[in-house]
Amino acid sequence: MRLLSLRQRLTCFLLLFLTGTLSHAQRELWGTSMAGGDYGNGFIFRSDSIGDNLQIVHHFNTGVDGENISALTLGSNNKLYGLAGSGGPGSTGVFNSGTFFEYDLATDAFRILAAFGPNFTPLPLTPATPRAEGKPVLTEIRPGVLYGLLWQGSYVFSYNMNTGEFTRPFILPTYTGDAMNSTLQNKLNPGFHKLGNYWYATTSTNSQCPVGNPYSGSVMRMDANGNAIAVQYKASCLASEGVGYDGNFVEVNGKFYGTTGYGGTENRGVIYEFNPTATTYTKVYDFVGYPYSYNVQSLVSVGNGKLYGAAHGGGAPETNSPAGCGILFEFDIATKVFAKKYNFTLIGQSIYDLGAFPSGLIKSTNKKLYGATQYGVFEYNPADGTMRTAGRFNGVGFAPSLIQICRKPAYTPLEQTTYTVCADAPFTLNLGSSNTTTATWAHNGVPDDKQTSTTLQFQSFTSAHAGTWVCSLTNECGTTVSQTITLQAGSPGQPVITASGPLAFCAGGSVTLSAPEGFNSYHWNNDATAREIRVEEDGSYTVTVDNGCPSPPSEAVTTVVHALPDAPTLTEDATGSTLTASGNVDTYVWRLNDVTLETHAATIDATAPGLYTVYSISDAGCMSAGFAARQVVITGMEEASNKVLKAYPNPSKGVLQIKSSNALRGAATVSVVNAQGTVLHVQIIILTKDPTMISLEHLPAGLYNLVIRKDATVLVKKIVIR
Repeated sequence: MRLLSLRQRLTCFLLLFLTGTLSHAQRELWGTSMAGGDYGNGFIFRSDSIGDNLQIVHHFNTGVDGENISALTLGSNNKLYGLAGSGGPGSTGVFNSGTFFEYDLATDAFRILAAFGPNFTPLPLTPATPRAEGKPVLTEIRPGVLYGLLWQGSYVFSYNMNTGEFTRPFILPTYTGDAMNSTLQNKLNPGFHKLGNYWYATTSTNSQCPVGNPYSGSVMRMDANGNAIAVQYKASCLASEGVGYDGNFVEVNGKFYGTTGYGGTENRGVIYEFNPTATTYTKVYDFVGYPYSYNVQSLVSVGNGKLYGAAHGGGAPETNSPAGCGILFEFDIATKVFAKKYNFTLIGQSIYDLGAFPSGLIKSTNKKLYGATQYGVFEYNPADGTMRTAGRFNGVGFAPSLIQICRKPAYTPLEQTTYTVCADAPFTLNLGSSNTTTATWAHNGVPDDKQTSTTLQFQSFTSAHAGTWVCSLTNECGTTVSQTITLQAGSPGQPVITASGPLAFCAGGSVTLSAPEGFNSYHWNNDATAREIRVEEDGSYTVTVDNGCPSPPSEAVTTVVHALPDAPTLTEDATGSTLTASGNVDTYVWRLNDVTLETHAATIDATAPGLYTVYSISDAGCMSAGFAARQVVITGMEEASNKVLKAYPNPSKGVLQIKSSNALRGAATVSVVNAQGTVLHVQIIILTKDPTMISLEHLPAGLYNLVIRKDATVLVKKIVIR
């Protein structure tokens, strides 16, 4: 046998090291939180492979995206999928809502695939309220086909990632239970788990009991193609064996291990073993001791014969959390020894500390465990028992979930995919990928060995370069195929101007004119060089675009600016109850105390007290900048005001004391209006048991109306300034 030289051995080691390092560098942690973010409805976040450099990539808004978000599932198409348990577009309540969403890892694009509820027709029976809430509830059963849970687990749907088709593959079986021996619906816990040729899931419902108390749970088995499902095992009626299977399945040596939420010797749940081949159930550990609350979030195996889990409760009791703030535990399958490895605490913690109430754990390719508290990601090393605080949310989340992915190349999607390039002009198009190892461009389907970076580049473009270009971006995790780029030789075609609104508008308004995207330069006939220009005056506008050679000018776009009418004058009849506007128009807008009235006539009856203002409206629909106003006081109002309001001295030299009854006390608005209805003074005052002073010394001598508004109450008094 030939021995390798030292240099050869070092070379092999370096190759293996670099391959492993590069592969691990492409790995990332992705997750969701059910709360927090810009809208308080949760978010999607990502970090590097060890939980650091955390950033939020999408914030959920309940009326747009939904809320109560599930864990993410990575599809074979390099996209992430998830469900929101409530909210979404058109939601009509918590039981008629929820969404199904997608996040494209290649382009960082988020979109809603379905808004469940009464308006969603691809599935029967008004599907809604997905099972979500931080749990892994979507499973790719066949290549390209996801299965998910609606109606909180009692309804299974499928989604074809290639065609966008929704189906209901089967109906879950029912069972009989409760005191009336009624027909009840099985409800699946999160997700399906595959072992051999079958998929398995648990329920917290059903059991061998003749009545459904307790609902101990059952194990259901689905065939490999996802066409049928049946109950394989029903729990016994012995509460000591565990009650309420919670769906935390992990497979070790052909057996499933899981937990229950209740039951056991102290009704705090158990760890159990289920053998799907022999259909046997064995309780292997009882959660016992104080604090009593556990609520296990997950079980994972790292291949050392032990199970690891995180629980929301248990651990060290605190003043505000007597049941503890959660634990990380280890369970030895062979010896049945349970050990708490870490107590999560809340006292003295800030959002930059480790935090409490851990979510489910995942195992990484680096043989460490990762999970998240309400403050961010943590890392636990089973080898030496060390805990490390990783990336923080910089806020508070709730029930965060994690998955680890090996991220294929990502690139920035192009808004424009067709380009006309001038002869002999340079051309550069950068896909903006930061995690690509190798890139290959294909020209009209044939690989081009001269284009081997993520930037498509020509120093001098010729007709031979015209056609379609597609880039295959590859790294250790796989290949991403870019959008198809089409290049055409020649001058750009005649551009078309688009307008943001009507081309005819009133003076003081504007319209934005836009040229097409994707050109190196723009030349407008008013000497502007931006792609968009804001126009506020009459004119005719054209644009020329340039990608190394100019296009022909666009068709002209003409704007028309309508002049504003003059402000009207306002008169009143002898009684002061009929107001008439006069001007060079036939249409007017009337407002009473800044509330627009329905009438557009020149004359109105002033049946309510307050400040009336009127504007002119031209035939083009433009409203005058100025207005006329008149303060109307209904007979008897001042007499009524005298009972609850006093202003003295009156007459005065402009300094008044205002005193009110108890009912008016608080913030109020004071206005002073002259005989022509013009408001000359406005201020906010606070009315108390003591008189409040206001100064009107800046007003000329004369007769005025003093108007005081407190909520819906309007009081008027005549005052004289000497």
